Amino acid sequence: MFQHPGPAPWARLKVTLTASRPTISLSPNANSPSAPFHLILSASILFSSNPSSAITLCTDGSVLDNGQHTRHDGLFWGAFLPLQSTLDPSRTIPLHFHGWPNYGSYDAGPNLRERPWTRFETVPPPGKGELVIKHELPLERIFRNSYQLRAADVHPGEEFRIRINSKRLRGIGGWWTFGDLSGDLEGKKFARWELPDEAGEIGNLMPGEQFPDIEQMEHEGWVFSQMFDSLEVTEDLQQEEVIVKFEK
Repeated sequence: MFQHPGPAPWARLKVTLTASRPTISLSPNANSPSAPFHLILSASILFSSNPSSAITLCTDGSVLDNGQHTRHDGLFWGAFLPLQSTLDPSRTIPLHFHGWPNYGSYDAGPNLRERPWTRFETVPPPGKGELVIKHELPLERIFRNSYQLRAADVHPGEEFRIRINSKRLRGIGGWWTFGDLSGDLEGKKFARWELPDEAGEIGNLMPGEQFPDIEQMEHEGWVFSQMFDSLEVTEDLQQEEVIVKFEK
């Protein structure tokens, strides 16, 4: 039975939502590439069993996924709740796709870092900065999946509330580890499994799947995730939403 020595690693991250500016123009020509509107996510480490280390995590489909891969981003997968009018909560603008895309068949190789649709990000150690992710939202993207309201239906001066979907704070799967993508993890291969728990069991081992030789794989440069549930990602309770105003 394989077990790493010492207490089980754990960490907690905080994610803060801000906007690049408080207004969005209803004129398509006003949202020029030189000054696009962005939703901005800042992630930092609140607590960690290894406070001197950065944390690298998979961000697929989460609020920290801005689409730098071959598939859809967090906006598409519902990382944000529908924009909601501050005067009439029934007036909403969903950003997410209504349905499920067909990606067809694919060959999922064993190294997660080589999968072109998988995204990893590094959060710096406590006190050494933040991970900053920006979601660009031109007017067309804001209303792309909105069937109730179009740009023409929004009143100039109307304000909308934007909030994170708490179910999308984590990436799909929950993979994470200590280390920096451009530092001690550079050149490493990422195995899809999490490390065994105190009972020696791997939580995401499929039925009938052979138990990996962790020691041998680590010797060959593979990195396993810490236990998925030992990383907690929370919203900044002092900045749970942003308010934006639509203007002519």
